Amino acid sequence: ETPIKADYPYDEPNDFEGIISRADEAPVLVPLSSEEYDSRLNGAFLGRCAAVILGKPLEMGMNRLQIKEYLESVSEYPLNDYVSAYSAKLDKRLREDCIYSTKGNVKFAQPDDDINYTLLALCLAETHPDGFKSADVGWNWLDNISYHWCWCASRQAYFNMVSLDDTRDIDEQINEIPYKLNPWRECIDGQIRTDFWGYIHPSDIKAAAHDAHRDCAFSLTKNGIYGGMFVAGAIAGAMSKNPSVDLIIKSGLAAIPKKSRLYETVTLVCKWWEESHDWIDVCDKIYEKYGHLPFAATLNNMAMVTLGILAGELDYTKSITVATMCGIDTDCNAGTVGSIVGAAVGTQNIPARWYEPLNDTIKSTVAAFGEVKISEVIRR
Repeated sequence: ETPIKADYPYDEPNDFEGIISRADEAPVLVPLSSEEYDSRLNGAFLGRCAAVILGKPLEMGMNRLQIKEYLESVSEYPLNDYVSAYSAKLDKRLREDCIYSTKGNVKFAQPDDDINYTLLALCLAETHPDGFKSADVGWNWLDNISYHWCWCASRQAYFNMVSLDDTRDIDEQINEIPYKLNPWRECIDGQIRTDFWGYIHPSDIKAAAHDAHRDCAFSLTKNGIYGGMFVAGAIAGAMSKNPSVDLIIKSGLAAIPKKSRLYETVTLVCKWWEESHDWIDVCDKIYEKYGHLPFAATLNNMAMVTLGILAGELDYTKSITVATMCGIDTDCNAGTVGSIVGAAVGTQNIPARWYEPLNDTIKSTVAAFGEVKISEVIRR
């Protein structure tokens, strides 16, 4: 409720029209054929699942140097495959709950919130074929996922949903959720849950961003919302004819305000990349600029996503491994990069060694899905 200071340099609305009216003009995109779309969609979702599994065991709050030290200790630096679970040299184990996401142990996509969110969005679209409201996001979560599979702003929103007071107007209470005891309202939750809206709106940035906005506005504000809109817009751009890295970045920027902190972050990373074309140099600059932010904030993690896309140059393996080696929220960032690049290049340009170990299987904690075939999710 505190007013914004008079000299605040950013202009960050929460409403969709306010956001889009302050964004760059969208690039002209040429739609895909049905056959091209099938390949790109397969690439996007397979690419997302494999990259999430790659980053998952390293999600331990490690920075670039700590990840490098670990990978060197197991002779896997630079990263080029799933990571080994144990370093004898360091006597260090990666996350014990992620053994099925480590080298030699990958047999399926194990439960993960990043993949859950894509399934939840599919469920929401299937149950609301004529469109959904932001409040429907919350009801969908209550129907399909447990409290302990939500984090940050999503967990707080879930708590507020199960605490609704029957003596007050329900919609009024739901509208309060983004601000109600919610210090995580500009966190990474938005950018990890909106891939689906890009998948179903290929080459239509505004439509993808609109659905992403309705999804994110349930629990987030400002740059938390923009993170989701950027990812949806970038995927819509990637799912067009002849996408380039530049076109993908411009598609994401066309979905967020030019005077937002997120726009500044993405364009700053692009500037640093143009100056050095050295991902390590740019990664270290990101830590210098944004290292004070919390582990699951939007700006620091989107900076790493942007770097992964730039440095990877639409090479799937290079893109997801750079995103992982950068550190911070490794499974989220790798998954987002894998989704965007997979959408741009299609299945045929993703090495089979990344997705074959998954055995076409997701073990989710989403009630409407449970254990499900990846191919079935793509078909639906």
